[in-house]
Amino acid sequence: MTRALALLALAACAGPARDPDSVRRPPPIDAGLDAVIDAAPPPPPPHWLRGSTHVHAAPSGDSATAPAAVAAWYVAHGYDFIVLTDHNRVTIPGVDPGGRVAADDGALLVIAGSELTYNPAACAEPAPPPDGKCRIHVNVLGATGRPTGKLEWADRAATARRDMYRAAFARARELGGVPQLNHPQWHWGMTAPLLIALAADGVALVEIANAQFARWNAGDAEHPSMVALWDAALAAGATVWGVASDDAHAYDGVGKYPAGGAWVMVDAPRDADAIIAALTAGRFYATTGVTLARAGVVGDALEVAIAGDPAGHTIEFVVDGQVVATSHEAAARHPIPPAPSYVRAVVTRADGAMAWVQPARR
Repeated sequence: MTRALALLALAACAGPARDPDSVRRPPPIDAGLDAVIDAAPPPPPPHWLRGSTHVHAAPSGDSATAPAAVAAWYVAHGYDFIVLTDHNRVTIPGVDPGGRVAADDGALLVIAGSELTYNPAACAEPAPPPDGKCRIHVNVLGATGRPTGKLEWADRAATARRDMYRAAFARARELGGVPQLNHPQWHWGMTAPLLIALAADGVALVEIANAQFARWNAGDAEHPSMVALWDAALAAGATVWGVASDDAHAYDGVGKYPAGGAWVMVDAPRDADAIIAALTAGRFYATTGVTLARAGVVGDALEVAIAGDPAGHTIEFVVDGQVVATSHEAAARHPIPPAPSYVRAVVTRADGAMAWVQPARR
């Protein structure tokens, strides 16, 4: 018996804690490691679909690849769905299937969307660096509206980023879609207070790992990483789910912003409405290459299981922004802490690939 499992067994035998303050303390570092057999039958395994929520084609103006060729690339690389998010337009490549679907050939489900894109030279809270611009980029996931031509949506009189983002959220809802914050730290455009405010305004999806903006994702000595900002918002009680995307523009292997490199694995049937619902409910994990068999709440714990050979993988559980438990086993679980705390997990492979499991709360 491992030390962690022994501690769990002792805790179960001891009954409720006598210290009334103990319910407010984070779980001990060893809690939740290794597999634990529950009395209740396990839930059915997830039905993972591989997809990208941030994809560009020629109608964007900064990609040279036709939508059909874009779809072919994702089919060849094992994707189940993409959201086509051309800049300031909803692209329907062919006969319109209607609803949230832009195209479906049976091999790849293409969900309608757009990237609402506005790059003013100046803004506040925070202001951009002297050599940068404000980047207000918001994806619309699952658009049901079919506007023709270029979308005009920006509040050009606004000076505060929050107001600029609110205009994008309003347009996303008018289009029948769900908003997603794209590469928020590009040109250091995000702060913890702003992300918390935007979550209160209704955005539930934020890119914590955009494959094209690794430098900005990671932060620097003066700016927090996107994961640190995510934890700050979660610690403030915000409900916001972390997305990884490739933000693809090039599909020939040599162009700028190549496809692949980051995606989401969504637990949903192959249906556009179901996929969007799963994304907004956090029933997915984000990844740059790590594949998981299970990633979600089982009973009163957050459970993570690695798909395939677990060698070289490390599972870490994060409670309120701090790593509290680490495992090198094929599967691990951690109890969900008392409110208002949360627990999430991150899995790192020896080659640097990662997966982020969405936060769980009581």
